[in-house]
Amino acid sequence: MAHFLTGIDHTVVTVRDLEAARETYARLGFSITPRGRHIGWATGNYCIMFGANYIELLGIAEPGGFTAGLEEMLAAKGEGLHKIVLGSDDAEATRASFAAAGLNPSDVQSLKRELQLPDGIVLPAFALVHLPPHATPPVSMFVCQHLSAELLRQPAWLLHPNGATHLAGCVVVCDDPLATEAAYETLFGAGSAVRTDRMIAARVGREHVLFVTPTDLATLFPDLEHDESRPTPYIAGMRLRVHNPEAAARYFSAQGIEHARALDGTVLVPAEAAHGVFLEFSSRA
Repeated sequence: MAHFLTGIDHTVVTVRDLEAARETYARLGFSITPRGRHIGWATGNYCIMFGANYIELLGIAEPGGFTAGLEEMLAAKGEGLHKIVLGSDDAEATRASFAAAGLNPSDVQSLKRELQLPDGIVLPAFALVHLPPHATPPVSMFVCQHLSAELLRQPAWLLHPNGATHLAGCVVVCDDPLATEAAYETLFGAGSAVRTDRMIAARVGREHVLFVTPTDLATLFPDLEHDESRPTPYIAGMRLRVHNPEAAARYFSAQGIEHARALDGTVLVPAEAAHGVFLEFSSRA
């Protein structure tokens, strides 16, 4: 793949109350990792792990400390999915390839976080490469290489009562999806951005990012209510793969969780039930 990218590594859902978000997503049928804490920062997280990627719930652990812009983001945009993180098996090679393509990447940066396991605290480590806004319009993306992936793939964390097995993609709402085509052909590789009417589906590895207009969002997901006053751009939803959408729907019904069924059987949980991002559960995601 282009630039040694492997796909979507994880998404970052920013929340005001980390413990409340953990409770919400546990009730939604996700197994949640123990709480993590970024070393040197005032942020903490919980993660929802799948075999190849994951969802990060990110919040402020110590008000007043360094949050890497999280506090300002929450004040300006509220809760929701605000970052898509791309995977790489070799951050140095990815950075060099980005530089050769004129994408102006950052130097490789190191990050560790504390994670409390039954046997004690471990320190998962990561290598990050950041990109300027013009390289990933109209949303924020960066690259992450896992240096200790085995610490985050505990078998019990990969089994979710709602049946989710994989984070298959994200839905981004913007005013001019077609304007993103050239950037993602450069970022994800030639032929990766497919144009359909006014939409762009940009594929990276097994995952995809779908760019749509506000009108097309309502057309694609008519079973959800959409906030037409929400300023664009924003990341509206996550698409999750399940083996059996019907079983997911039964789980949500048993838990009293608001959800909708599309004509094709897809199950949809509205954004207001998941801290600002809608969730789609499909066997075809």
